[in-house]
Amino acid sequence: MRPQVTLRKALQDPHLLGNALPGDSWRSWRTILIAANGEMLTDDERKLFQQLSGREREPLQRVHTLEAVVGRRGGKSKAMATNAAYISGLCDHRDVLVKGEKGVLLCVAPDMRVAGIVRDHCAAAFENSPILRQLIANRTQDTIELTNGISVEVRPLTIPVALNTADSEAMRRSAPRLRHMPPP
Repeated sequence: MRPQVTLRKALQDPHLLGNALPGDSWRSWRTILIAANGEMLTDDERKLFQQLSGREREPLQRVHTLEAVVGRRGGKSKAMATNAAYISGLCDHRDVLVKGEKGVLLCVAPDMRVAGIVRDHCAAAFENSPILRQLIANRTQDTIELTNGISVEVRPLTIPVALNTADSEAMRRSAPRLRHMPPP
């Protein structure tokens, strides 16, 4: 996966994702997402990152898993949907897909209601961008198909019946609103 533009630039450009997480109230999420995508932070962002993560510095490489403890109405769904729009729409995946293969960015939500919210936020990120809206080939109840061969699918978390109740509850509590794990 090769970014065609940095997330920072995309979040600053109103023609890309500049309207997805606007204003000072989204500063924390922008900082976390920029760091999680392996980009260098500014000094001010690094101070905020230290306060939020307890880490001295940003990772400077894309993380495999981003886990966050965030309360209700903390912006998790919108932030993760914006990240999904960035990864699916503004990154080139030809280095990991064979010719003709379709890529899937899977977003896992804790239930059907939240899956709908994440899907709608992701669709809005595309539709509110004059450039990214051109990538939408088709939209169904749970999938946004893009002309670049990538589909964003948002699904509710399903727990296999074979797990015992304690395991199922532990998985449900620990499941983030959205998780993207790019290939190593």
